[in-house]
Amino acid sequence: MVEVKDATIFVGDRVIAEGLSFMAKDGRLTCITGGEGSGKTTLLRTLMGFLPVRTGYVSVDGELLTTASAHAFRALMVYLPQQMQLLAHQLYPPQAESMDAEAFCVWNSVLPEPVAATPPQALSPEEIFRLAEETFRQSGDKQIVIADEPAAYLTPELTERMLGLLRQQSAAGKTVLIASRRQMLVEHADSVIEL
Repeated sequence: MVEVKDATIFVGDRVIAEGLSFMAKDGRLTCITGGEGSGKTTLLRTLMGFLPVRTGYVSVDGELLTTASAHAFRALMVYLPQQMQLLAHQLYPPQAESMDAEAFCVWNSVLPEPVAATPPQALSPEEIFRLAEETFRQSGDKQIVIADEPAAYLTPELTERMLGLLRQQSAAGKTVLIASRRQMLVEHADSVIEL
């Protein structure tokens, strides 16, 4: 269970939420919704302990969540970012390049050029869904699910299947928190927090 009590959340000087209170209970799907720029992602980051609250508190199973203690609580969480391509390595592990030992010998006076990091490639809606399935499969023991716009790039059919995946997580007794503007997800949530 995640509880937010009388929390004031800031980004810089901008107030995202003031006096915010809610409980995201085990076995329930809680949806945080609001317009673009309303602070949904910022609230999720606060719930994961990356951002502090100015007033009030956030607790996980009755224990106070702070930026100092957050690393321990994040071990209980599985996170689906809005930009799922950041997790693409779970579907497509990077291929190890074979190296020519002679080219890297210490007597070589010309060092090889560093390889430019390539940005993650966009994933298809089907790949995003498969990645969510794989992420949930690998994190079976995590008790808190946090998903940022889990259906943002999905077709209506895959959005329905994503809702099914999220429902499976809550049916397993997990606390499921999502940020979404997708009407289907908002309508089927057990509780909705409007920002």
